[in-house]
Amino acid sequence: MYQGYKVIDADAHFYEPWDIWDRYVESAHYERRPRVVDYFGRARMEFAVDGVFFTESQKKPGTDLRYREHAQKYGHAYDSWWSLESRLQDMNSNGWDVQVSLPTNGGVGGSISHKDAKLGAALCRAYNNWAHDFTADSNGRVKFAAVVPGGDIEETVIEARRAVDKLGAVTFMAPHPPTGKEWDQPDYDPLWELAVDLDFPLSLHGTGSRSGDPPLTTRYENRGSFYEAIYHAMDFPLENMVALAHFVFSGLLDRYPTLKISVLESNCGWMPFWLNRLEKCSEGRQSLTFYTDPLKASPLEYFQRQCFVACDVDEPGIAFAVDQLGDERIVFNTDYPHFDAPNPPDVLPTMLAQPISQESMRKILWGNSVGLYGARLLAGVEAPG
Repeated sequence: MYQGYKVIDADAHFYEPWDIWDRYVESAHYERRPRVVDYFGRARMEFAVDGVFFTESQKKPGTDLRYREHAQKYGHAYDSWWSLESRLQDMNSNGWDVQVSLPTNGGVGGSISHKDAKLGAALCRAYNNWAHDFTADSNGRVKFAAVVPGGDIEETVIEARRAVDKLGAVTFMAPHPPTGKEWDQPDYDPLWELAVDLDFPLSLHGTGSRSGDPPLTTRYENRGSFYEAIYHAMDFPLENMVALAHFVFSGLLDRYPTLKISVLESNCGWMPFWLNRLEKCSEGRQSLTFYTDPLKASPLEYFQRQCFVACDVDEPGIAFAVDQLGDERIVFNTDYPHFDAPNPPDVLPTMLAQPISQESMRKILWGNSVGLYGARLLAGVEAPG
């Protein structure tokens, strides 16, 4: 709690331990587990699977500069290699009561599943098992988002169910579709049906809604210099815009009117513009581009019924978003402990300086995240001592 406000961090991150794959990959796949060769800033792994390197771009000249302030910024958490105890200490010090954490390196199983469905599924299980064990002694205060193997829909559904039902995940990362598939195709119906049946949301976190095309940002990725800043500025917002548009325009939100979606780590100030843009392209002056049946609701109405968006505490668009969208669909996040996250002690003072009402502030800091993640979020939560 901070100055009388209860606080839920709807989008933080883990830095998985160096030996996660050594300890958690099942015996049947152990010989093909990721082999970690470097750990930049004690944050980003470089590892190889079957001789193919992942995050190899971290070795390009200058890219490791992003971690140059990591040790100073996170102090004891960095020194302890991101232990649960250090996380809880930071949560207590900074007034964060509950935290939902997403992977940093642990999502590799989703990528590998597109080439090897069984190995990818095994790596997803390994990450989810580690996340369950890591959070087990947090008195319910640290929850996790599951990763699922997007390369095989059957494996996706099996692991999503296991992670939520057996391990206590409060959401799962929306998987990138396999080759030739898109989220609105019938193959994906079992996944959306599962999310509705078990009442858990899916998280859009820079994930594309279709396969076959490269990400929107590849023209700038891994080029160093100022290109890195261009890539970083547009990566998640652009991909999340497209993914959300896919859910709206494809009719998925009509077919599954209780499906919940969170749009994470991409600011909230663009959301009013984007929903208006979608409306103009579906029933407004640009609707000649919409070659399908009319939507049953407006993009804004879909958002207000089924979607949530995370704000950054230092973005100037929060008050505008509250004014245009209402105050019940915006959630608070810290992005802790990423290199570009706000300095932890500054997070809540910066947020409380935003020009919004106390009622809206309480919803954004607490109530809206409860609405997003549901009863699982508060299961077992004990107040800090």
